[in-house]
Parts: sequence; C-alpha cells; structure tokens
Amino acid sequence: MLFKSMFLGTCTSLLKESPTICTEYWVKWLTIWGQTEGNTPDPASVIDNMNHMYYNWNASFNVYMIHGGTNFGFMNGAYSTSKAPVTTSYDYGAAISENGDITPTYKAVRSWIQNISDWPQPPLDIPANNPASNYGQVTLQRIGSNLISTLTQIQETCQQSQDPITFEQLDHGYGYVLYTTTLIAGGKNLTAPYIDDYGYVFVNNVYQGLRTRVTLDGVALHNWYSCGINLTKAAIDQLASNVMNENKGAIFPEKAASTPGVFVGQFVASVLQDTFFDSRGWGKGQLFVNGYNLGRYWPTEGPQVTIGMKLI
Repeated sequence: MLFKSMFLGTCTSLLKESPTICTEYWVKWLTIWGQTEGNTPDPASVIDNMNHMYYNWNASFNVYMIHGGTNFGFMNGAYSTSKAPVTTSYDYGAAISENGDITPTYKAVRSWIQNISDWPQPPLDIPANNPASNYGQVTLQRIGSNLISTLTQIQETCQQSQDPITFEQLDHGYGYVLYTTTLIAGGKNLTAPYIDDYGYVFVNNVYQGLRTRVTLDGVALHNWYSCGINLTKAAIDQLASNVMNENKGAIFPEKAASTPGVFVGQFVASVLQDTFFDSRGWGKGQLFVNGYNLGRYWPTEGPQVTIGMKLI
C-alpha cells in the first residue's frame, strides 16, 4: 500500500474534524535520464489505493497526473540534490498519456467511478485516440563550419569579466551561454570542475571534447567574454535562413556530424496529425520545430527516445 496510515493519524490528531484529502496521489513518478525501470503504472495497484482512500479514509484525492504533460524547452530541470536530470516528459504514468491517448489506467479508473453506487455523474464515453502520422525521414544539413561561428550570430547580453560568470549574473534564464577567452600560453590539461551541466570545449574553433571552472595546467584562466544565446523563435528562424543561404552548396566533412553543431531540415505535413521525432542515431541536443523549443533528446542515455509533436 502506497499510503501510510500513521500519517493519516497524525493529520487527524492535529486537524480534528477537518476533511481528509490527498492533494497529490502520485500514480507514478517522474523519469530520470538513464533510468532503466519502466514508468508504467499497474492499474490494479492504482485502483487499490483509490479504494483505500475513498472507502477506508472517506477521503477526497487528486490523481497526479490524470493527464500527462511534457517539459518543453529547458523546463525539465533536475530532481533532488543529486541533480539527476529529468527527461523531456511530464507524463508521470498518467491515465491520459502525454500525447492525449487513453491508457489501461484510464479505463480502470473510469470503471471504478462507474461502479460507485452513489456517484451522481456517470463517466462519459471513452474518447478515441488522436490519429498520428509518419512523415518519413528528414534530411538535416549542418549549418556553419563549426558551432562557435554559428552561435555568435545569435548571441546577446554579453559581459566582460575576470572569471566566467553564472547564468544568473548574465540574467540569462535558460539554454546556453558562450564563454570565450584568449590563451596567453600553451598547456595540456584543461579543467572545469564546477560546471553543473555540460561544457563543450573549443580551441581555435576546433572541438576538443566535453569537459566539466576553468584552469590550464592548474593556472586559472581569466578575462572571459560571456554571452547568452538567443533561442527565441525569431532568432532561430533568422539563423536558419541566413546561414543556409550563406552555405548553400557547401559540403562539410562527414565527421562534422559527430561534433556539436546546428542542423536544419524541413518536412511538409500534407495532413496535419500528431507525430513523433525519433532521435535514435543522435547523441544529445535540443529539438526546435518551427522555431519552438520542444525539448531535449538524449537517446544514448534513454529511456526516452522520441519527442511528441502536436501538429493540430
């Protein structure tokens, strides 16, 4: 049983005659990148808990979530002090799935309500799921010869500082910040241990790899230029248009696809229906459709490999 009667006893002893309510009955929980276990609830267990609250406790409750959602853009965040990153999903094993489909849990909850003898409003008919279309493969073209040259075209709110500054100091809420400095001497070991998320390192516009405050052979690097990256729809649309025109007919080496970059493609939806972006074969990044940031894909980490797209 999910619920602990001892907690109910504590509440009733403090609140006396107040009504009992479970404000958030978690059908399931959020999903973390790299999580191996599934997030699909057992309908029988869901109903057992609802029976216990309704008949044993005479309690009201909110099913959380009854309708799944998603974490658009960079709103997925991380869970707990471990900063475990949450997937591009707010489904929580909901009775109505993230893309609006009916699940076995929905049918079980509907049947449970239908069998309550004194329930004044019988459930409505089960709605049909939304149709979805497969629009086929989309060919993507890398724009710009390297990521730095591309991002400098949409940088904003830049500041000069002795040391790298935080997103908050830059008044840049989400997304990416481009940090640049000039090396005055050579070195071998670059370290940046205080990056909370990911840091992509380039030297002379050449990708060096993934590093996690920044020292070179133990000596702090100073005089940084920090710029927030503008990821609004207008900026993304303009970037794609400008850079694709500038690089029309250009051919970049195959290995470019294995380094960080901006890739653009298009497809025509002859019939407007829901669809899904299948990210398998890619690494980690953000998906924009019509300039709108749908969220992060990270199929190499899983378990999520698709991102839903509502075209209607």
